[in-house]
Amino acid sequence: MDAERWQVMSEIVSSLNSTFTLAFVTTSMFGLGLGLTLRDLLAPLKSVPLVLAALGINFVLLPAVVWLLTHLLPLQQDLKVGLILMSTVAGAPITIKAAQLARGDIAFAGSLVTLQVIATIILLPFTLPLLIPGIAVDAVAIAMPLVLQILLPLAGGLLMNVRYDEEAEMTRPIMADIANVSLAIMLVLNLGNIPAVLSLIGTGALAGALTIILIGLAAGYLLGGPDPKTRKSLALGSAQRNYAAAFVIAQDSFATRPDVFLMLLTASMISMVVVLLAAGEFGRRERAREKQATGAPAGELSSRQADGRR
Repeated sequence: MDAERWQVMSEIVSSLNSTFTLAFVTTSMFGLGLGLTLRDLLAPLKSVPLVLAALGINFVLLPAVVWLLTHLLPLQQDLKVGLILMSTVAGAPITIKAAQLARGDIAFAGSLVTLQVIATIILLPFTLPLLIPGIAVDAVAIAMPLVLQILLPLAGGLLMNVRYDEEAEMTRPIMADIANVSLAIMLVLNLGNIPAVLSLIGTGALAGALTIILIGLAAGYLLGGPDPKTRKSLALGSAQRNYAAAFVIAQDSFATRPDVFLMLLTASMISMVVVLLAAGEFGRRERAREKQATGAPAGELSSRQADGRR
């Protein structure tokens, strides 16, 4: 009976996590679109070096690093597969929230997520078979949730901002509140997965996932150009992988291999913690720098900036 109850509770928590993840993703992207125009979204992509850096980090460097790690670390085969999946998918909406916390370039963060999602859809059917021989990738199965949950809400927000700018301005704080509450609930629900994550201690899985995340963070910051806000956004967007896409592939190609899912779950939790902590540290340093430059108290400065954003 206890086992049955535990199974039921696990299913409930999983369903709630999926629901609030969807709420966070759609409201984040819709809210982003409400504050931008198409010109704003495309402007950062006019920088060819920045676009090449973003694509190079996410679709060349990180897959190359994970290929090396799978040969150096004593990983079980299914854990290797999960690590490879995490390295080849990019474009997570939590990048938007992280950029806000870090006081980064939010418009660029939105452009980056859009670029990453489109590149993931196009490149994944070619890159994954090179890293995992024999795998067949269903491009439509990957593209549909990314388009419906990320690109479509973003497009809806952009359209509403163009046609109904006053209503868009009123709706933005509501979307931000829903996204913030959803993210907080996601973090709480994921605490229940800590025992599963801890079970991988000593396998090399934690070290592998953390290495990829930190290299993405460092490479994005170093190659993000002269603007500190852009560097922070590229760093956070490169460290955070698109686990929604990775889980779609795992469900389609590795449904009977639970360790693949366990690796992805572990990586997603580590990634969320590292990215949000890094974003918070970036934001703290920026507030300290602004306080030093203006001489204004931190609380007063934060209030002014919050009023400006509204």
